[in-house]
Amino acid sequence: MMKKEFKYLILLIGFTGFSQINLLNADRPEEIGVLSDEQKDMFSENKYLKYPHVDEKDVMWSKIVYEEIDLSEKFNHPLFFPNDNLYESERRSLWRTIREAILADQIKVIYLDDNSKFRKVMDIESARKKIMNTEVINGIDKSEVLRSTDISSYRIKGVWYVDKRVSEMRYRLLGIMPIGKDLINKKSKKHVPLFWLWYKDLRPILHKQLVFDDRNNASRISFDQLLTSRMFTSRIIGIDNVFDDQYVEDYVTDPFMQLIESERLKNVIRDFEQDLWSN
Repeated sequence: MMKKEFKYLILLIGFTGFSQINLLNADRPEEIGVLSDEQKDMFSENKYLKYPHVDEKDVMWSKIVYEEIDLSEKFNHPLFFPNDNLYESERRSLWRTIREAILADQIKVIYLDDNSKFRKVMDIESARKKIMNTEVINGIDKSEVLRSTDISSYRIKGVWYVDKRVSEMRYRLLGIMPIGKDLINKKSKKHVPLFWLWYKDLRPILHKQLVFDDRNNASRISFDQLLTSRMFTSRIIGIDNVFDDQYVEDYVTDPFMQLIESERLKNVIRDFEQDLWSN
């Protein structure tokens, strides 16, 4: 569709069979799934590609875009699977990675779900309640945790921009919001937006978690590489406008016409890029 901001080298490391780390080189069974020192260094925080500094005067055009990643679509299954009970630590879904990071206090700032400009901070305990609802009724533990299968989609905010210094259109992911089951209002079966997360806060965490590739067990990338390289399918649900980043659903009620409008907004960006280089 468009030029990607990052072009990553596929990392070839020892994943074969059931895609377990160190499977071929393990001296003992308990060493399977344990990162070697070399692999730990490869996935250290210092190894992921930093966002380059962009001078404001070099940005000749930009558009803030809101998209929804539907996890039911097959191409997006690497973000959805595996289920929480399949693996203890080696493989995780995107939601399990985020959930465990929040519960371990690795993410310090979380933003309200109705706050796409990242100004209103959510209380950490309120965020935890959306993830894990601890409740004891008549001496029976009714606690519930939001599992990977409870997340139906992700809403992302990003910006497409043209950097005239390198003569290229690029994409910068700014934030991500999971949408899933409502643990607080248990009577409602409708999935709700949970909270916004500033993507730069997530990058060191997502960089350490590898994504399963069912086409080739020896080929792995991290969640950070997958998202920043836009290796997913999505539909545009909003774009910045005079109505202050109004979503499509706010002014188009018919579901089919929402898809048409989403495609039109996608063409706004695609056509600009084509016109830019054809002139």
